[in-house]
Amino acid sequence: MNLPPVICALILLAAPARAQSQRAEEAVTFQAADGWNIHADYLPPEEGAPVVLLLHAHKSSSAEWRTFQAQLKRYGYGWLAPDLRGHGRSVTDPAGSTVTWKNFRHSGADNEYNKMIRDVDGALVFLSTRAVATERVIMAGSILGANLAIKTAAIYKEIPKVIAVSPVLNVNDVLVVNPLRAYGRKPLLMMAGANRERQFKEFQLLNDIAKISCGAENVTTLVEAKGFGAELVNRYSARRIMDWLRNSSFPPVVESSSTYVTGGLETVPWHGEATAAEEEEELPEPASEGENP
Repeated sequence: MNLPPVICALILLAAPARAQSQRAEEAVTFQAADGWNIHADYLPPEEGAPVVLLLHAHKSSSAEWRTFQAQLKRYGYGWLAPDLRGHGRSVTDPAGSTVTWKNFRHSGADNEYNKMIRDVDGALVFLSTRAVATERVIMAGSILGANLAIKTAAIYKEIPKVIAVSPVLNVNDVLVVNPLRAYGRKPLLMMAGANRERQFKEFQLLNDIAKISCGAENVTTLVEAKGFGAELVNRYSARRIMDWLRNSSFPPVVESSSTYVTGGLETVPWHGEATAAEEEEELPEPASEGENP
């Protein structure tokens, strides 16, 4: 049946307009507690949906999360992706000087890497000005960002869950064992690549600590054959992560030829469903994260 153009237009206006297609990413700036100007990219969530606070690795920038951002937008989530102090666009210190991570001390509990927790505090304050309560903020981080994400969730008990990609024992004196012990009994997704022997041994130790401290039922572990940091979040693993975000845990795996088992840890195949368009879509590759520890 052919409908008049005016009626067709009314139908289009009345149809659910997939709010995520109308949401626009914007560049924002906020201040850390000690005066650093932090630049970030912000995508508002659909009404009532969570916002994922994305923390990048050391010597990297918020651009490393592009692949994951595409999935978050598709499912209605918002995100805030800051360039932490001394990285990316955030290179103006409180005195107005240009300072990068190359000028930072690598040791000391009060070095600039540890002070990045103030950048995260500023991010949470910024989100509150956009009517996003801390209870709706999910932390995600890679390497340094993973340690900071766990530490933040240990401080802010109302943060519901964390995605920790390649957490390590120590990144420039940003430690993670005690924050893991204080994290609480709430969902935690830990992800690693098995091809880096030293980092993977550290990851296995942290995974054991997490299960003891947080409860084994709250810890989900994804292990890929290779990769480190945000490069582990590709178009396929990103969908597994989205499945975890919706369910907090994966259903039991019966059999799967794609399961990769090593050192007592195993990957869990994605149990969601992708449309044909999603399977065919080519998502951008994550940006390089710089040198690794």
